[in-house]
Amino acid sequence: MAAIVKRVSSSTIFIEIEKHIAWKGHISGLVAEKMLRGKNTPFLYIIRMGEHKTGDETGYYITYVDVDLVVQHRPFVITVTPQGWYYENVGGGGPYQSASINDVIHLILHVPEGVPVPFTPFAQMA
Repeated sequence: MAAIVKRVSSSTIFIEIEKHIAWKGHISGLVAEKMLRGKNTPFLYIIRMGEHKTGDETGYYITYVDVDLVVQHRPFVITVTPQGWYYENVGGGGPYQSASINDVIHLILHVPEGVPVPFTPFAQMA
């Protein structure tokens, strides 16, 4: 029974991502790139849906402005298991049972904590 409770708890990561301030949903890479093009804030990012989704595994992209102000796309996958949730891209991490997506975005982008800036209506002014 405890494994079921953990699974339900860790599966909320999918809901959390879709409620994240930088979430833009099912948009193409081109649309995401147009949203960030010309922005002068390194590591300004949006989160968008990837190409696949199964019961316990969902693909996403973080589209972001790199240090040279070029828009890049970083794919990652979130997998939920009874032990917690994991992310995978070039590296990976987990299991997380109480961490939020905010706790790992910097790891997915391979930058120090606190560096990524979510794209918000206010950030659009930058």
